[in-house]
Amino acid sequence: MHTTHGTSVYWIFFVLLIAMTGWMFWQQSRQQKNRRQLQQSISRGDEVVTVGGIIGTVEAVTDEEVTLRLGSDVQIRVLRKAIGGKYQPGGSTTTSPK
Repeated sequence: MHTTHGTSVYWIFFVLLIAMTGWMFWQQSRQQKNRRQLQQSISRGDEVVTVGGIIGTVEAVTDEEVTLRLGSDVQIRVLRKAIGGKYQPGGSTTTSPK
């Protein structure tokens, strides 16, 4: 019996699995890099949306926290890590800095 054809199919699947796993890790690291750049580029006056969906205007920025103004009398403090993106009118967000 000759089984080299079956073995080569397993190797192809193995290589494909490794390639797909590598691609997924690369995509995830790229998204994390973009999010870090965004969080570092936040400045006073930017309109942002948190990962929880809260939209506000940046009033103050420290190393760890961002103070958001939600209304005329409402301000909240959130961690920089909680900023999901810059808010664009129409409900879209930008996750990479411009």
